This record gives sequence, C-alpha cells and structure tokens, in this order.
Amino acid sequence: MNKIAKYIIGISLFAGLQGCSLEEYNPGGTTSDIVFSTEDGINSLVNSAYVYYGAQFYGREDILMLTEGGTDLWINIANSGYGRQMTKYDGLNATVGQLRNTWNRFYEIINYCNAGLERINAVSFANQEVKKSRIGELSFLRAYAYWHLVEQFGNIDLRTKETKEAILTANRSPILSFYDLMLSDLEVAIANLPVAPIPAAEIGRATLKAAYGLKARVALTRVAYESAAEKDRYYQVASEAAQYVIDHQAALQVSLYATPEEVFRPANNKINKEAMFTITHSTINSLNPQPNNPNRLHIWFKAKYSAKAGMVQDLEYGADRNSNSGGMCFMPTRHLLELYNEDIDRRYEDWFREKYYLNVSQYKWTTDDLAAFEKPTSLVGSILNRGDLALWFTKKKITGEKRNFPYAVVDIDDTYNGAKVNTNAHFNVHFPSLNKYNDPDLPSVGSQVGTKDVIVMRLAEMYLIAAEAETMRNGGNKGKAAQLLNVLRKRAAKPGKENDMLINESKLNLDFILAERGRELCGEHIRWFDLKRTNKLVDYVKQYNPDITLIQPYHVNRPIPQQFLDVITNPIEFGQNNGY
Repeated sequence: MNKIAKYIIGISLFAGLQGCSLEEYNPGGTTSDIVFSTEDGINSLVNSAYVYYGAQFYGREDILMLTEGGTDLWINIANSGYGRQMTKYDGLNATVGQLRNTWNRFYEIINYCNAGLERINAVSFANQEVKKSRIGELSFLRAYAYWHLVEQFGNIDLRTKETKEAILTANRSPILSFYDLMLSDLEVAIANLPVAPIPAAEIGRATLKAAYGLKARVALTRVAYESAAEKDRYYQVASEAAQYVIDHQAALQVSLYATPEEVFRPANNKINKEAMFTITHSTINSLNPQPNNPNRLHIWFKAKYSAKAGMVQDLEYGADRNSNSGGMCFMPTRHLLELYNEDIDRRYEDWFREKYYLNVSQYKWTTDDLAAFEKPTSLVGSILNRGDLALWFTKKKITGEKRNFPYAVVDIDDTYNGAKVNTNAHFNVHFPSLNKYNDPDLPSVGSQVGTKDVIVMRLAEMYLIAAEAETMRNGGNKGKAAQLLNVLRKRAAKPGKENDMLINESKLNLDFILAERGRELCGEHIRWFDLKRTNKLVDYVKQYNPDITLIQPYHVNRPIPQQFLDVITNPIEFGQNNGY
C-alpha cells in the first residue's frame, strides 16, 4: 500500500567509518499495522525518523540560514539576494520554500515517532536492550523535532498520535504544552537510552549523553516562556542536566579535546570524542539520502581566494564558488571577529583562516590583479613562488604601507566600513573564513559531495549551559559559573596565556555569556535560538549587524507556511503568526 511508503524511506543512514548501515525492512504490499507489529518494521520506522535530519537539515544551507542567518554573527556575503528571506528578513513570508520544507519535514519526523511510540510496547524484540534503545530514540527525536518547530514557528499544532489519514483541521497549543511534552519525552529517553549506540558502529543514533544534553538545552530554552516565579526552576533543571554530563564524562563516553583545533580536525570527524549528538553522512556516496550532495556545509563559509594572485581552487582551501557578489555565503560580521582577542585566545586561529599560500609553481603579479587589491603598478611582474604568502584577509588593522607588501592584504577596515560590510567590491568578498566544516577529502576540487558528519551537540555546550543557568537564576553560584567557563577558556588559551584567559564572577552577565557562546559555538546551528530565547535578537542585530535593516520584533517567529493554511479547513481560526 502507498501509505507504507511514507514510513520506509529506503536509505541507509549511519554509514560511519565502516560503511555499515541501518537495516531496512521492505514491507511489500502489506499494511502498516502488520509491518509495524514486528521488530524489523519498528527498526525501519525508527530509522526513517532519523533520515531527514541528514537529508534535509544538517548538511544543507536551509537550516543553516534559519539557525545562524539573521543574527549578530553572520551577514550574507556582500549583501547578496539569495537566501535573503532568512539571512536579512527581506521577503520573509508564508510562501518561502525553505520554511515550507522545514515545517513539512519536521512534522513527518514527528509522525514517524508518534507511530513508533504508539506501537512499540506491543512488539516483541529478541533483545530487550534494543527495544529500550528504540523507545529512547523515538522519544529523543520527537523532542528534538518539536524544539526546532516551536522555536521557529511558535505555538502551533501539537500532535502526539500517529496521523494515518489526512487531517483537515488544526489547533494551536500553548507553548508550555510543547515543553511539557519535550521534557517528558527526554525523561523517557534518559530512562531507556544506552551509553553506546546499538549497534555500536551506528554512531549517529541518540544515546544517553544526547538525552541529557537536549534536556539541558530544552530546559534553558523554556525559561523564556516561564513566569518570573518559574524561571529559576528551569534554570535549575538545565544546570543539573548539563552538570550531570560534565560530572559523568567517562561513564557517558564523552570528553573535551585538549585544544579547539582538534574538535573540528577532519581526521577526528567520524569518531569525535567531544560530540554528544551527530548527524552522519556516509563516505559511501550511494548510501546517502542525496548522493550528489550529502553534506555541503563546507561551501557556505568560504571567502573568495581562487583566481586571485595566482591562486587556484584546491582541497585544502576548499570550494569558494559561492563567494561572489550575488552568491550566498556566510561571512562573519565585524562583531564576531572582534569577539576574539587573538593574542590570547587560540579559537580564532584554530577555527578561522586568514592566510593563503600560493598553490601553483609561480605567479607574476599582473596589472589587473594589482588593481583588484589597489596595489601599486610598480609591482607588475614581481614574483611569488609556490608556498609564498599570496593573500591575507585579516581581522587586524594593518598600519603602514599595506598595499606595498609582496602579497595582497585585505584588513578589517577594507572588509568592513564600521559595523557594515564595505560596499567596495574589490574587498567585500574577502574575509576570515570559518574552518569548522572544512572537508579536504572531497572527491574532487570544487565538488559539493561532502561526507563529513555534522556535530549538532557537543560537550562544550554543557559547560556554557550550566554556567548560564548558574549566572542567571536567583541564588545561583556565579563562582561555579566562572569555573565552568574557565574550563573552556583555559582550553582555548594560547600557550603561556592561560591566566590571561581566566575570568572571575564579576565578569558574568547575560551579554558576556552570549559573547562566550558566540566565540565557542559560532556556525554550529544555535545562534538564532540563543538570541531568541534571551530576547536579544532584534537588539543584537540592530547593534552589531546593521546591514540587516528590515528586522522587526515579530521576526522571533517565522510565518506559518501558506501551503498548510491553504489545506486546512479552519485557516482563519488557526491564524497566521503576528506580523505576516
């Protein structure tokens, strides 16, 4: 029957290092009630609940624009038009395709989870630990999907039962009802999930550390919707869940790397000891939901370097094809760059690229290239050899005759005019570029077929959550909060600068916490959520990202997709979100 096809998506999800995959059960022509009465059928249903996280979200630009775009940290390159709805709030309306896709896919995930949770208790499993894990995974994935939906769209339709036939009416539920369900689901996940995935090679499955981590994140987000009397309760829940992970790292099989660079080192991607929940992409291309572009995050943060000063695209520096005026690329705001004190904090040099060394045998400066970087014509014919510094796009202010260097310099005052992006097209596509999603193992230069996994939750976030909760709750322990942040700041210190990086509790307030979260988590699909839940979105964008001129207070929610409103019979009763 056709109704079965919506559950059995037919892909292999967790290829990991060995290329092993989740087993898929083919139901043939039978009914869903028969299929999902078996262990194989339930396993296939659980697998389907994971699929869209990789196929449609983490690895794609749509979710990146919705979670990092339109914030204080990133601006769409050279004020491009593509993606402007999410990155600049320009034309953000109910017909935007990315919103429709996000709405539909998350509700499909929820329906898979609802179907599984309704049926699984009646299904016999050969191994009860496998059954428990599947219950925990379904509960975790439903909570994770609802967190995305509610934060993006507000108080929408809460569904806890499987949708078997078309539903033509919808009703809004209170925000706190969603958070009650999410936290309840996460208690179920904590009670059932194993420490290691089952099977062990399928590293993308939710495990116990992920359940505690999401509980901490959800509880911290819930604070925004609570009365003053209840906020401290959920700060406490968030703090305790995050602290549990911090205190039980060995038991939960998670730990911090010694340096920031190691966290996103490509060699550590497939087995990452700091990751708490990972969306996997297979190195066997045919096993990915979209084989031609499984993970293309590596192309969305690149500054323009190729065809400049003799440089050509290569695997080390990556594909910079989007870094053109009219393309879409995430360039850091001046504010993000200036959050780092690179003299003491190594996160900047570990996670951003400034310098490009000539990757051809030799280059002679031409008149056109000199003009592009406003260098003197007296340098025509001067030579760069392979390995020489060719391009330097820096957050520093370079004093003196920066145009006379044998290489091209674009400093912070070239890239930006105050807090805005410079309108000078010679310079506004050149900037320090984020390296967290680099993929030097692409099949070819310029390919978008990236196979790196996407870390969507990691241990460092637990230190940040616990520190924020202790800072913000009445009677919280700010001394403890400072100690927690100092773990990350000491890890981030340049050699010999450890003491310079340490802070005391007098530094702690919400703005400092958000600055620290920006330094640590920039680009990791979390900033928009952070600014929304702290009621800082509009103020921070106006202050730190003035190229975004259209943001309004109602932009804390996205518009309800028009396609949904057109289908239901009570669109007026359900209503569009305010402002749209």
